This record gives sequence, C-alpha cells and structure tokens, in this order.
Amino acid sequence: MRLSKEFRDQFTQQEMRTHGRKNGFVTTGQEARMLKWLPVIGLPKDKTLADANVPDDTPIVMEIGFGNGDFLVHLAQTHPDWMLVGVEIYLPGVAKAVSRLDDAGLIEQCRITQLPAQFVLTHQVQEGQLDGVFINHPDPWPKARHHKRRIIQKDFAALLVSRLKPGGFIKLASDKADLAEWMRDILDATPGLSNVAGIGGYIERDPDRPETKFEERGNRAGRTSQFLHFVKG
Repeated sequence: MRLSKEFRDQFTQQEMRTHGRKNGFVTTGQEARMLKWLPVIGLPKDKTLADANVPDDTPIVMEIGFGNGDFLVHLAQTHPDWMLVGVEIYLPGVAKAVSRLDDAGLIEQCRITQLPAQFVLTHQVQEGQLDGVFINHPDPWPKARHHKRRIIQKDFAALLVSRLKPGGFIKLASDKADLAEWMRDILDATPGLSNVAGIGGYIERDPDRPETKFEERGNRAGRTSQFLHFVKG
C-alpha cells in the first residue's frame, strides 16, 4: 500500500524543500513499526542530538541517505559501540529501515531523522559532535543544470568538516564516475580534510562492506563503484 496522507502529514517536513521521491509503497506492518518507533528514536526538527539520550563517550556516526537501511543495519551489527544517526527523506525507505533494524534487535542503537541533511547538520548537530559520516551512492543528478542539487557542494563539505571531531572520517561511494570525481575534487580542496588515498585518489573497497542495492545495480550495468575516505586533520 502507499503511505496514507495522514501518515505523510505527520512525518513529512512539508515546509522544507527537497528533491527526489516523497511517497511509495510499504506494508501495513512497516507503517505500524514506524509509528511505534519514530516517537522513540526519531529526531524531529525541534530536537537535537543533545536531546537524543546518547550515552556519554559513545561514538556517533551518521549515514546520510540510508535508503532501505541495509548499510545502516550492517554498521549496527559490526560496530555495536556506535550510536548511529540515519538521515533519509524518503519515508517508505525509513519505514523499511526501521523494520529491518527492529528485526535485527538493533533499533535502539539508532536515531532517525527524515529532515534534509543540510538542516540536520546545521540545527541538530553540534560542532565536533560526529565521529564519522557515510554517504553511499547519493543521487548523481546527471544533467548539468541539476549539478547544484548534488549533495556534495563546497559549503556542504565545509559544514561536514565543522561537525566532525578531529580524526573523524567521511566515507563515500558512487558507481557514477563523474559524481565520484565531483565529490573527490570538492573534498580534496576542502580545508581541514585529508584524502586517505592521497589527493586525487580512491581507496579499495572495504573487505567487510556489503553490496548495497545501488552498488548491485551499478555492477549489473557494468559500472564499478569508487570509494573515498577522508579524515579531519
């Protein structure tokens, strides 16, 4: 079924302009679990990470654009000491991710927000609060006139750096070569960041990394994903 209007009105931040899909299909069970858990683990626009009951000295790692939650579940399973912050504006994806985290018994290790990443980082995260950020296969916006919609821009990169602790990381992946180059070049030029692979370089795929839906889709189309790893100096 599609998410009901009442459901979307409750959880969608209508006043914030975003690009991309807004509605889609979920099961009644997924919708029910989202209604159960978002009041517990959600970060609405009037709250910050300081209000999220994160234990002191717990590493906080964010995934921006977590889709259906496959990679978020992987992070929770492989890093049980982390508190994960998932950022995703596509509500059916949030519903599926919440169900998967709940099935794995990992739901309370996460905090979820459906707000745009720029808002989250500006208003909900303090300077130097994050230990790391993952951005996997963001929308490539291939047309030149839409490149301004790509998530990695100079001002957004600077904002990311300001929210990282010293030694914090940004890891990115894309199966679109021009987008990978776009992200690499902007982040290479961002003050305070060092490319682990050296300027202009990509890292090898992490050996324990699961293949996400978009990586699998790229592989089927003959596109090899590129991986980036930056550290705040």
